[in-house]
Amino acid sequence: DEYVGVRLWVAEALGKLGDNQAVEPLCKALKDEDSTFRRFVADALGKIGDKRAVEPLILALKDEYRYVREEAKEALEKIKQK
Repeated sequence: DEYVGVRLWVAEALGKLGDNQAVEPLCKALKDEDSTFRRFVADALGKIGDKRAVEPLILALKDEYRYVREEAKEALEKIKQK
């Protein structure tokens, strides 16, 4: 996808902004076909720290890609600490 870099940047920016309005779209993005994007999305959700992301992140713990699973685990730990 020619826009994958932009999508990664947007996910990272949303995480840094910490805007709770981004939680639902990011949760949906955890199902994206691009594994790198899913990893960035999980990271963003962890940075935002909204409990609505817990269930989608738990599902991401079963992702076929290890680094997505690891990022989902870290995100859940961040949410738990908030």
